[in-house]
Amino acid sequence: MDPLTLAVIAAPFVAKGAEAFSSSAGDKLGAKVGELCQAVIDKFRGDSDAEETLALAQKRPDSKGQQSALEEILAEKLKDDQDFAAKVQRLVDDLQKGGGGRTVFDQRGQTVHSSQTNIAGNVNGPVLSGNFSGPVNTDKSK
Repeated sequence: MDPLTLAVIAAPFVAKGAEAFSSSAGDKLGAKVGELCQAVIDKFRGDSDAEETLALAQKRPDSKGQQSALEEILAEKLKDDQDFAAKVQRLVDDLQKGGGGRTVFDQRGQTVHSSQTNIAGNVNGPVLSGNFSGPVNTDKSK
């Protein structure tokens, strides 16, 4: 997986932290998120810009601007260090497998009443983008 894609998938886990996932995804996935967060913290240590970006992203994990900044710095670190990239790739793969094919961000079955952003690693089916004012049915059998 290329560094930018890997960073886009990993950044939400890092921004929200292990505590946010342990209750919603179970202790095993929470521990993997914790391991991912620690790997990123260790990699960012000593780089004041990276440390500040991580702190701001963790303070405001739902901020698109903070998320983008974290993704950018994380992608740079992944590109520059193949060992770090391999470790993050392994952890992201474990997180994706641990959810039974669905990540903790999976929102199938939810009714959305406002804007929403989803990050997907693997997509099987239609990908929709834009503003929708009513129900959207992508099931062609209905």
